[in-house]
Amino acid sequence: MKTAASADEIVTGPAAAQLSVPEAHAATLLPTRAPRGFRLLRYFSIASLIAIVLAVVGLGYFFRETAIKQLVKAGEDNNVGLAMAFANTLRPHYLPLIEAARKSTTEQVKAHPALADFHRAVRDAVQRTDVVKVKIFDLNGRTIYSSDPRQIGEDRSSHPGFLAARGGGVKTVLYEGESFDAFGRAMNDRTLLGSHVPVRRADAGDLDAVFELTSDVTPFLQEIRRTQINIRFGVAIVMVLLYSTLFFIVKRADKVIRSQAEQRERDEETIRHLAHHDTLTGLPNRKLFMERLSFTISRAKRSGHMAALMFIDLDRFKEINDTLGHAAGDKTLQAAGRLLRSSLRDVDTVARLGGDEFTIILEDVPDITRVTTVAGKIVDAFSKPVAHLKGVDISVTPSIGITLYPGDGDTIEALLHAADAAMYDAKAAGRNTYRFYKPAPGAQR
Repeated sequence: MKTAASADEIVTGPAAAQLSVPEAHAATLLPTRAPRGFRLLRYFSIASLIAIVLAVVGLGYFFRETAIKQLVKAGEDNNVGLAMAFANTLRPHYLPLIEAARKSTTEQVKAHPALADFHRAVRDAVQRTDVVKVKIFDLNGRTIYSSDPRQIGEDRSSHPGFLAARGGGVKTVLYEGESFDAFGRAMNDRTLLGSHVPVRRADAGDLDAVFELTSDVTPFLQEIRRTQINIRFGVAIVMVLLYSTLFFIVKRADKVIRSQAEQRERDEETIRHLAHHDTLTGLPNRKLFMERLSFTISRAKRSGHMAALMFIDLDRFKEINDTLGHAAGDKTLQAAGRLLRSSLRDVDTVARLGGDEFTIILEDVPDITRVTTVAGKIVDAFSKPVAHLKGVDISVTPSIGITLYPGDGDTIEALLHAADAAMYDAKAAGRNTYRFYKPAPGAQR
């Protein structure tokens, strides 16, 4: 047998059906296809969008809470000072009312002349201020005066502001969504800030009552809300600009990553292909041919069917290389591979072992007629020029040696030896023909 190509020659080849088993086996010997790459752009888009929404909402909430705390703190300082000033200013007017309330019922308090006098004093004092309500509670938590007369007599003994002031401290409470009567003027859906301060007859005297002064802070809260909206809008714009910039950067990075992953897959596919196919003709090389032949023998042994192996050598191929050059020789080999492939079924295999040597595996051969038919088709296919180069028709003929399984052997080595011997018989018979293997007289089969 002629010296064959290395087992590491490259593989392309016949139809997918005929290569499925060997290539599946080969896949276990080579790097598997890389998994689909991490979709950086997709996850960045989702994660960053969620982060932006959370940032805008979180910053808005944080600003609102901070602003309200600052409002309460500033309002508390202002209200407490204003409440104490009112308490001191109005002391001559409310002391008689407090004294009368000690021994009077609520109805008697409402009818007491001191109430009307105190109300007039309060109304005069709150002009040109944000004060919308004034209350006085006795030490039991009963409302003995309110600028809204309907509230006189209410029990506020459990109110935190009252409890703090009765203990000698001050307390400011924020009320939202309030509706009330402000000195005869109905007001609805307002935000109020009420400060409770203790009332004493003298600066160091005992506690006599609790004074509550309430201011309308709705305009301030509305301004806070407008500012909050503007801040959210500004933050959103900044975030969108940042997102757009990062999106562009990540998109480019994602493109590079995916490009590298695709290139790696193509490289691995090329490696798998080169490991089992001939670079020149694209046909299976010796390695894949041996795997395929082993598979065919195993399959035929199980099924009891016959298989055939053809060994093909191109006649006087060396003369083409010597006279026309290696380019002509390569073109001839490529054309020969195509002709051989076109003469077979998809389930059959044609391989290039190296040089001008080709092999064919025929599976599930019903009888010898099938083999002679294929051999005749191959000879006829080479009856015309196989290639054309620089105005010269290139012709070549095949010498084909044929061996049958299991009649001529049941191992790869035996079948290859028999096919090679039959090929030399074809050359001895004048070339451009085929011969079946005939064992030497007395040889063991």
